Amino acid sequence: MSFKSNMADPSNRLSSWKGQNCCSWYGINCSDSFHVTAIDLRNPKLDNLILDMNSQLVSTSDVPSTALTGTIPPSLFSLTHLRYLDLSFNNFSFSKVPLGFSNLTGLTYLNLSNVMFNGSITTQFSNLTFLMELDLSISGEVPVEQLLNLTKLSELYMDYNFLASKIPNLTRSYLQGHIPYLPQVKTLHVGNNVDVMVDLHSMFSVPWPRLESIDISSTHVIGSIPSSVANITSLVDFIAYNSLIQGRIPASMMNLSRLEMLRLDMNNISGEISPSISNLKSLQVLSLLQNSFHGLIPDTICSISSLWCLLLAGNSFTGNIPNCIGQLNDLSHLEVSSNKMNGSIPSFGLTVKVDQQPFPPRFQPQILSLDSCNIGGKIPDFISNLTKLVYLSLSNNSLSGTIPSWLFNLPNLGYLDLSVNRLQGVIPPSIKLKSFFMQTTLKLRNNLLQGLIPQELENIRALDLSANNFTGNVPAEVGLGNIRYLALSDNKLSGRIPFSLCQENCELMLLDLSNNNLFGTIPTSFGNCSPLVYLNLGSNNLTDGIPEELQGAKRLRFLNVSGNHFDGPFPSVVRRLERISVIDMGNNKFSGKIPEFIGDLKDLRILLLEFNSFNGSIPEEINALENMQFIGLSNNQLSGPIPEKLSGLKTIINRPKDGNLLGFIISQLYIGVQVNLVAKGLSMQFDVVRTYNNGLDLSCNNLTGNLPSELGHLQGLYALNLSHNRLSGNIPTAIGNMSLLESLDLSYNNLSGEIPVSLALLDPLSTLNLAHNNLSGEIPTSPHFDTLSRDGLAYIGNKLLCGAPDGIHCDSEDFPTPESSESEHSEEQCGEWKMVLALAFAG
Repeated sequence: MSFKSNMADPSNRLSSWKGQNCCSWYGINCSDSFHVTAIDLRNPKLDNLILDMNSQLVSTSDVPSTALTGTIPPSLFSLTHLRYLDLSFNNFSFSKVPLGFSNLTGLTYLNLSNVMFNGSITTQFSNLTFLMELDLSISGEVPVEQLLNLTKLSELYMDYNFLASKIPNLTRSYLQGHIPYLPQVKTLHVGNNVDVMVDLHSMFSVPWPRLESIDISSTHVIGSIPSSVANITSLVDFIAYNSLIQGRIPASMMNLSRLEMLRLDMNNISGEISPSISNLKSLQVLSLLQNSFHGLIPDTICSISSLWCLLLAGNSFTGNIPNCIGQLNDLSHLEVSSNKMNGSIPSFGLTVKVDQQPFPPRFQPQILSLDSCNIGGKIPDFISNLTKLVYLSLSNNSLSGTIPSWLFNLPNLGYLDLSVNRLQGVIPPSIKLKSFFMQTTLKLRNNLLQGLIPQELENIRALDLSANNFTGNVPAEVGLGNIRYLALSDNKLSGRIPFSLCQENCELMLLDLSNNNLFGTIPTSFGNCSPLVYLNLGSNNLTDGIPEELQGAKRLRFLNVSGNHFDGPFPSVVRRLERISVIDMGNNKFSGKIPEFIGDLKDLRILLLEFNSFNGSIPEEINALENMQFIGLSNNQLSGPIPEKLSGLKTIINRPKDGNLLGFIISQLYIGVQVNLVAKGLSMQFDVVRTYNNGLDLSCNNLTGNLPSELGHLQGLYALNLSHNRLSGNIPTAIGNMSLLESLDLSYNNLSGEIPVSLALLDPLSTLNLAHNNLSGEIPTSPHFDTLSRDGLAYIGNKLLCGAPDGIHCDSEDFPTPESSESEHSEEQCGEWKMVLALAFAG
């Protein structure tokens, strides 16, 4: 009861915990003598937890969490007859691992995985000598020497932890931890511990007589897999994906006759698959995704009759996909995408249509993925035999011809991707997909398809028909189902956007209608789309403005209305889009001032307002945008000075090194962010934007005043374009602090004085334009700086600049000495004072 009072219980799992007979309560089991021997409070509905951009743990589940939340009271540890305890996937609020666990000396099973403990484990488990299975996944720092007393332990799970150890054997720890020598264990899972160094050569130099399953995925394996791995003859599962393994698979590994699962995905393994792989007669799962394997896929792989999952994508295999794979009657999942294959789709021994075949074929995969395999020809008829197929992906190939109508009638198909091919013709007006374990998806983008968008789309959650030649209207019916992802961009669609796209209680999360010929206004019904995250209406013929009703889209992160005919002031509704991170309103007819509330949009990363008629000054509040990466305000009528304070632009100042993609995962599909920026003298398209990409473009306005010295704080800035303004004064020396600057354009201003020597010390600088100013003095030199403008065009239009193509010669009598420059400057100052006095007198 003390445990219950300490917990928030959102799903009322503990509602039966009342009265005196605790043996009848939920999750409690007792012995015949009424001692509590088992507690099973595992959360039955697991949260999908991820780290967001701010390293905060957030849930991606659509339903509220059912985890028990609170701290464990000491009274729990008075249950000394306890043999079984499972508290996994609850939330103990990052509290410390209680010392009281050491009292439960009779435990044989303990599962504390994913319970949100914080801090390190010390001696809590060292005397639980009857433990046979221990799961400490995501439970904090684990000192492995405390586990050596657990001689009965046969299954150990420590995924997502920090292994701390002082024992210097088996692996080189580098103060980061290592795998303990526990010869009694059958299961050893220490995956997803990135700080753990694993030396397999040392580990397998000693016997592991009972080891059946090892998981070292997402650790740091030193070197290659040793041939001594064959000494572990009891091995059934070898899981080592994303572990930096190098070298080749040793030939001796083909002698592990009991091996059922071999997962080596996402490593640096090279070489060919040995023909002797057929020795692995018990193999069920072979996953070699994203390595550097090459050569042919050996036909001998077809003799492993137990194989049900074969994943070879993301390598450099050549030749044809073996036709004999059709002999693998149990094969359910085949993925050979992203290799250097050629030819056509193999027939797998199936050569006739299903209605001509007396018996259904034994080869019946559920998942077939042959993307990016350089295969051509038409979609073969034999696929109609694959009646159990739920997932078919043939994208990024050279398939031609029409899409056969029977393909949309496969009885179990729930995912179809034929994107980026040369398919043509029309598609049926009615398409229905079958529900399965993923989201029903139809992707036909980047083909030559034409005709009308289908009106009847049944049970399709994600639809991508972009980059084709579809015509006609956006059908009103397309918004009436439970669709979440709708991309119809880059077609020839016309007419108005239907109001039906956002009905009440709609589930739409992504809508991309960009690059069409749509006209009219944005429907006010978009306010019903509360789940909407991504809205792209760019490059159409839409008019008026952004309706106030859009404030109902509380989750909106991406808004692109560029390239339309919107006018009026900056839309006030944007103020209420508190989660917005990308705003692109460029190439419209907006006018008036950029509002001060722009500084309140704390998640804003990209602001593009170029080619409008905004006037007034740049709001100083822009300095509050700590996450800002791109500011594009070019080709407006902005005036006044550049804001003095820029030190708040922290993401630009401290350019992130992680390189995370800036985009969104919406309905299990990824949609990236693109940015157009004038840099290096050209309009650059960032098709992929990462957190370290950034830029500041204020060109083609009426900005005046001096360049603020705080520009030097923007040490992580990639590109700076202030050209075609009326800026004056000197180039500040502090600009040399912009140590990562690659592109600088200050041309067509009224800048004067000398080019600071600090500018010549910026080694990353690859593009420089200072043309058409009033610069003087001598161009500074350095081995790298001298290469930036060998033709001198970067300095043209500066007549007092020594070394510019149309400037004065450095040895000319006209080149001013410091003394003459000072005198001229003094005379100029004197003339200015006379003018001031005259004006004052006239006043």
